[in-house]
Amino acid sequence: MEVRPRDVIAIQGPSGQGKSTLLRVLAALDNIQGGHLSLHGRPVVSWGPCEWRKRVCYVPQQPAMLPKTVEDNLALVSKLHQRKFDQDLAKRLMVEVGLGDVSWSQNPAELSGGQKQRVQLVRSMLLGSDILLLDEATSALDAQSKQAVESMLMRWKDEMGTALIWVTHEHEQAVRVANRFWYLENGDLSETVKKGEYPPISLEQGGVV
Repeated sequence: MEVRPRDVIAIQGPSGQGKSTLLRVLAALDNIQGGHLSLHGRPVVSWGPCEWRKRVCYVPQQPAMLPKTVEDNLALVSKLHQRKFDQDLAKRLMVEVGLGDVSWSQNPAELSGGQKQRVQLVRSMLLGSDILLLDEATSALDAQSKQAVESMLMRWKDEMGTALIWVTHEHEQAVRVANRFWYLENGDLSETVKKGEYPPISLEQGGVV
């Protein structure tokens, strides 16, 4: 599989088939057992782990929050990767995902699950990665918040050239956001050519990001 700038790829398939594991492999958080993985023509082994994860950023379904403030959490990934924390961009993105009224001095433990999920997404986006790996990125959101996040991500990929690889269990969401569709079941990753048609492509053949 080849991923292009501004692609939005929806990954679907039954539970327990390895969709989250596939994202973790692409993020170099889990080891590859076969095939190959490369970015801009360079294999994953030639990148340092930190540099790879700046360029291919994994956003898990369950947000991990520091027990400090919302601002500390927003700045965390930038500081870990020695990037300048762009407060103005963070404020803009927080407004776009519907969190403009959240106090940055607030303890994140006081946030709802959906608020934490959106803070985590904004935090990850501040890296300006080539690829965002989204694992059920809107699973805890109501319909209005979900629409706000989808719209923001569509603007972001157009503006920044970022590709999105998005695991979602919602077929309607996949149709709304994606221009490509991957289906994972029984160890086979397939891409739709026509609606409802999934030609099998073995994971063992490897892939290119």
